[in-house]
Amino acid sequence: MSTFLHTTFGSQKVLQQIRAEHPDQVIMMVSDDQDQSNFQLLEQTHDEQAPFSSPVSYQVLDQQKQTDEIRGWVHFAFFTLPESERGTFVKQWSQYQDDAFVGTPGLVNSELLQRTDDWNQLAILTTWTMREYYTIWQADNQSPLQRYEDYGNRYGNRNSSYSPVALTKQL
Repeated sequence: MSTFLHTTFGSQKVLQQIRAEHPDQVIMMVSDDQDQSNFQLLEQTHDEQAPFSSPVSYQVLDQQKQTDEIRGWVHFAFFTLPESERGTFVKQWSQYQDDAFVGTPGLVNSELLQRTDDWNQLAILTTWTMREYYTIWQADNQSPLQRYEDYGNRYGNRNSSYSPVALTKQL
C-alpha cells in the first residue's frame, strides 16, 4: 500500500480551521523557521487524495521510520532531477537511509518523496526531536546529497526547515 504526504500553506488561522474540519486525521502544523508568519500543514496517509483544497502531494518512495506520524522539527531538501539521474539518486539515497540513519541520535523519520504531479521533483524529509540533532548530523555526515547540493542551481536544490506550532483554541 502506498503512502502519501500532503501539504498546504496559509495563515495560522486558516490552517487551524482546516485542522478543526478534520478532527479524525493526524495533521501537523509547522511554521517556517525563516519566517514564522508562514505556516504549513502536513498529513501522512495512505489516501492519495489530500484533505486540502490546494495541496502539494508526494508519494513516499522509501522511508526509515521510528513512528507512523509526522512529529518533531522538520527539514526538507528539494531537488529537480533529469530522468537520466533520477534512478541513481533514488538508489543512493535509499541505500544511505537504510545504512547510515540507523541509530542516528535525534532522528525521528527520514523519507524520500516524489511529487505526484512531477516525478522529476524529489524531496528528502527528515524529522528530528530537536533542530540541534539535525545540525550535528549535517556537520558530520557524508550523505550522497552532497553532490546535488554542491550543484544546487543545476538540480534546483533548496532547503526548508519548520518548527512545530503549539495549537491554540479557536476563538
